[in-house]
Amino acid sequence: MKRQVALSAIGQDRPGIVAGLTRALFDQGCNLEESSMTRLKGEFAILLLVTLPATGSPAALEAAIGPAARELGLTLLVRELTADEMRAEDDSRTQPYTLVVYGADRPGIVFQVTETAARHNLNITDLRTRVTGPAPLYSLIMEVEVPSDAAADAFRDDLGRLKRELQVETTFEAVEADEL
Repeated sequence: MKRQVALSAIGQDRPGIVAGLTRALFDQGCNLEESSMTRLKGEFAILLLVTLPATGSPAALEAAIGPAARELGLTLLVRELTADEMRAEDDSRTQPYTLVVYGADRPGIVFQVTETAARHNLNITDLRTRVTGPAPLYSLIMEVEVPSDAAADAFRDDLGRLKRELQVETTFEAVEADEL
């Protein structure tokens, strides 16, 4: 039976982190299935979904790649996925959308937008934020899976209210298959 782990690591950003960590995984016979990696100011964060080799275990993997992670200055967490977690989520019944929000920086933007998305059963698959410029401009880019056209319309209506309340600009658009 296939075994998978979720692996997360974070540490001070520097060249070679991805190469060093993925080399350690390769040396252990692992297959990197999905990944998300990003720099946040001076920190580098990694989230990986890894399939273990047939004879591998999460504990053995953690012991084997731990020295490489420490050498790279990374704090490492390895967690085995349950059978339910390993089953691929069927997203054929949802539509991917992208939401962009930008405006003057203020507390609560992420909370209010994501809470509204949750109320409409939108599943966030990716979220990035940035503050730029001397008069801080806040930008949020969020990818979501939307369960129905009705949910998209209802969210769009609430987004109009949030736009006025937060004094931000927004775009909410379906992602077409050829854009993926």
